[in-house]
Amino acid sequence: VHLPLLAENWVSRDISRRSSDLGDASDSKHLQLFCFFRCLQAFAALVPGVSQVDNRSDFLGKKPHRKHPGILHLPHVHLPQALTDAAQLLLLERPKRSVEKQVQALTNYLWSRHLPVEPEELQRRAAYLEKKFLEKQDSTQTEEKLREAVLHALRKTTYHWQELSYNEELSLIYMAARLDGGFAAVFRAFHEIQARIPEFQPQTLMDFGSGTGSVAWAAHSTWGQSLREYVCVDRSAAMLGLAEKLLKGPV
Repeated sequence: VHLPLLAENWVSRDISRRSSDLGDASDSKHLQLFCFFRCLQAFAALVPGVSQVDNRSDFLGKKPHRKHPGILHLPHVHLPQALTDAAQLLLLERPKRSVEKQVQALTNYLWSRHLPVEPEELQRRAAYLEKKFLEKQDSTQTEEKLREAVLHALRKTTYHWQELSYNEELSLIYMAARLDGGFAAVFRAFHEIQARIPEFQPQTLMDFGSGTGSVAWAAHSTWGQSLREYVCVDRSAAMLGLAEKLLKGPV
């Protein structure tokens, strides 16, 4: 039995029957949601072991929505006090206004960055540009001139990715900009793992691209009782030094 085909046919028949209930055909959002849930129900009916999707508004019965099974009770996330104290101490000697400006500049730069263009994509663009130039080429243009024109066009239209090298100054600004957000995101993920698999008790942690060490701090906050070894790897010696200072705290 071809399950997707059966589901599609079943849904298409039901759409024609229910279209009048959805109002005008322009109400595409309602129609898409209706189709989505009907597809899930069709698969659940055909595949053994898959429970039916209950999309009724009263499926919770008299239970309050705060007891919805999909809600995970994550408290407000705060940086560990030791980490907060160490970070604040490192920033004490910096002018607050200057740090704020540098943090904003780095944040904007990180958000604006794109992935580097893959070699295959670069070759595809070069071939396309070469074809366009050949269509407009006059008889006197040499192959070298054509190559120069293609390279010039590529430089103008291709994102120029540059490696970001973290020295001591930039590492400190990165810490001020991303330490709390990075910790919160990782802690949320670890919290959900712990809630879903409480028997999971890791003993070792290895973090590639460890940066400020926020992953190690979040892991310790979650599984500090079982973790015995932390290995943090980063290509920036300055960033590793900063992470070590945060770990050791005020000296």
